Amino acid sequence: MGRDLTKEELIQHKEDAIRCLDAYITSLIDSSNKKVQSKSDKLSYWIEDWTTFLSFESEFSPKSLRKYKRGQIIKAHLGYNVGSEEGGLHYCVVVDKENSINSPVVTIVPLTSVKKDMDVSCLHKGNVYLGNELFTNLSSKIASTKNGIIATAKTLRSTLETMKSNNGFESKDVYEQFMSDLEAAEKEQDLLERMKQEINKMKRGSIALVPQIRTISKIRIYDPKTKHDILSNVKLSNEKLDMIDAEIIRLYTGKK
Repeated sequence: MGRDLTKEELIQHKEDAIRCLDAYITSLIDSSNKKVQSKSDKLSYWIEDWTTFLSFESEFSPKSLRKYKRGQIIKAHLGYNVGSEEGGLHYCVVVDKENSINSPVVTIVPLTSVKKDMDVSCLHKGNVYLGNELFTNLSSKIASTKNGIIATAKTLRSTLETMKSNNGFESKDVYEQFMSDLEAAEKEQDLLERMKQEINKMKRGSIALVPQIRTISKIRIYDPKTKHDILSNVKLSNEKLDMIDAEIIRLYTGKK
């Protein structure tokens, strides 16, 4: 086994690593290729997110999250990865047969949308065409949730106007709570609108990237974290899950 490094050696190693990283990001920025330049921004964002994840690790408890079942659709940050590995914020499908709420990890297959002019009859080996089932399910969930949020915001605004025209508010705390609730509802509307635009890319259908199957920390999950989040209870049908299972068996067990 190697010796323990001194504090000075650890500091030197840290500084060397940071210099190396800084030089690489700077080289991306200095490139004349816009796509290469954009990688610098993505990598910088990921370093910030990764640091946040690591800082949160010591206090994270998987019990604070909802239970994730086979077929559940989640949105997770897969990170800034190497080569052809899928990275960034991705919709994924949970493939664990049974994932305990106590487990800090979950196994997923990343999903991607069908691009224009893509021939789904000749996809890369291991990729499974899922049709537009996911688009339909998400569109329905977003629409119903948005209607409820709009109704809530409308009621809050009406109540605020009524209270203002009468004797005002019982206290400053009551007023601030109303404003906080209204702000939260408006932010939720904005989030749902962004999600709606995002999932419009799925209109042509979705693809399960089975060769990219991996086990991730639940710290990486952005949505759903609770039973009330937008992706809660959005899942693939058993028929589509069976197609993914069949491909996993074919790719990794040698069975047909």
